[in-house]
Amino acid sequence: LRHLGNDEVHIIWSEHTRDYRRGIIPTDFGDVLIIIYPMKNCMFYIQILKKPEVPFFGPLFDGAIVNEKLLPSLVRATGINASRAVKSLIPLYQSFYEERAQYVEAIVQQHKEIMTFEDFAAQVFSPSPSYSLSNMGVEVF
Repeated sequence: LRHLGNDEVHIIWSEHTRDYRRGIIPTDFGDVLIIIYPMKNCMFYIQILKKPEVPFFGPLFDGAIVNEKLLPSLVRATGINASRAVKSLIPLYQSFYEERAQYVEAIVQQHKEIMTFEDFAAQVFSPSPSYSLSNMGVEVF
């Protein structure tokens, strides 16, 4: 078995009775392993192995038992949060909401017009000089 890539989060399905061993997939990466073990009655046992420096993440935790309806969304959310937790260890890492705030600020700076609130309100609430109901065939009483 050979692993190509540098994925920091591995999601593993295991139908074996023994616990999953980290060395099965030889890689220097894989800071977080989310292992799913099927149980009886459509339930699943979750094992989470992580490197000691990785901070807490959720919503799933080591030892959680979930049903088949919740499994996909909880595993997906846990994988995304695990990836964010690993990336938070990178020096000068910028979270997605910080980056988004910078983009919004750049858009605001590029497209804002300097005016008072009164001028803005007048533009919003006064009709345009070129717009007239009588030009559209509507009688005004």
